[in-house]
Amino acid sequence: MEKLNITFCSTPDYTGNAKELYNYMIDKYKDKMNFIWAVKSDEKKELLKQKNIKSVVIGTDEFKKQMKKTDVFFTTHCNLTGDINKKSLYIELWHGVSSKKLGFMMNNISEQDSSWYDSLSYSIDYFIVPSEFWKLIFACRFRLDLKQILPIGYPKLKNIKNKDAKKNLEQIIDCKLDKYKKIIFYTPTFRKGCGRKGDSKFGKNILNLEEYDEKELEKYLEKNKYLLCIKKHPSEESNFLNKFKNTDNIKLIKEEYLSKAGYDIYNILDAADVLITDYSSLGMEFLYLNKNVIYLDTDKEEYMKNRGICYENFDFWTSNTGVSKYDDFIKLIDKYLKDDKFLFQEKKEMFFGNIKDGGCKDICDYFFTADGRIKEGITRIDNINRRYKSMELKYLKEESKKKQYEELYKLKEKELKDIYNSKAWKLAEKLRKIKKKIFR
Repeated sequence: MEKLNITFCSTPDYTGNAKELYNYMIDKYKDKMNFIWAVKSDEKKELLKQKNIKSVVIGTDEFKKQMKKTDVFFTTHCNLTGDINKKSLYIELWHGVSSKKLGFMMNNISEQDSSWYDSLSYSIDYFIVPSEFWKLIFACRFRLDLKQILPIGYPKLKNIKNKDAKKNLEQIIDCKLDKYKKIIFYTPTFRKGCGRKGDSKFGKNILNLEEYDEKELEKYLEKNKYLLCIKKHPSEESNFLNKFKNTDNIKLIKEEYLSKAGYDIYNILDAADVLITDYSSLGMEFLYLNKNVIYLDTDKEEYMKNRGICYENFDFWTSNTGVSKYDDFIKLIDKYLKDDKFLFQEKKEMFFGNIKDGGCKDICDYFFTADGRIKEGITRIDNINRRYKSMELKYLKEESKKKQYEELYKLKEKELKDIYNSKAWKLAEKLRKIKKKIFR
């Protein structure tokens, strides 16, 4: 009996939900399945090789060969929907749950985004979410049938409670933490995307606050022995690096250092006593640690207009705790760090239900038998037809555009002929010839 070939992929490589599910499955199924990672660089492939993890670099001949024989895909960003084969099962784990609108829910979805999400809706077999609350939201985001969305897990929660988080953080920022009383993380959301200039403008100061004074912030952190760690989204970190310099009380967590250490943000998140964010999924995930979150809403109106918040209600998601002014922000820091009371218990239960260990066991039990086979009833036949339908729709769209251009060309050609044959044009031609003779 041939083993199933399972391909994993995430952004960044070997992180998040895919990483945690992989670690669980390789232990559970051992030699009953073949596992491999699709990564973006030779450097990452070499790093994984040192951990005895098999991988292929996306775009290579080795990668293309692997895609053809893959039985099941697990990805976090719909990374490989363009590389699926007729027999493969595509399971999307996604990378975060958040309040912001995505996909077909977006207020100003670009043509590129629309085309991409349209292709995804015909490629994904199953979408994994952490609770019943998210089923309808993700069905709308990706135009999926509710039965395709399974509220059975969120694997990255498996190790979010990490006893080594502070030790890992020390390694990443190269700084001892014993001199600090409290640690604050700041993780703003990703503000750009496929075909979008930006969801809203990011402020000139590092916290995007009104009435902000950087010197005052430095004094405040130093006086209270607080450490502020800033983790920008990987796709926006490079622009920020040119403007930022580490200080004793403000450090930047670089994606490069996390990757080289084999970590992701979840290996260090538990080191923080409080989290600052705006619309990032990390704000919700941090609640799983029974720790409080400060939400910055300085550009809320603009963000809601350009990108959109589900239910058009930011206060619902943040329990009315959003702040935009520096003084209000400091008051919340004082409140959360001097009073350990957790204020978001209801939100935590709604967002994550009763997940245990990230739901890895439930995910595997849903799709696979104990001996590593795909369970009876998990079919891929309908998905093949949906993929063909997707290709057909794409072809029809292209043909429709082509026909529109042809009709427009014929119309403009007729207009030019009418102009050329008109009396006014002929008179203008005679005048031009006379003018030529006079000024020759």
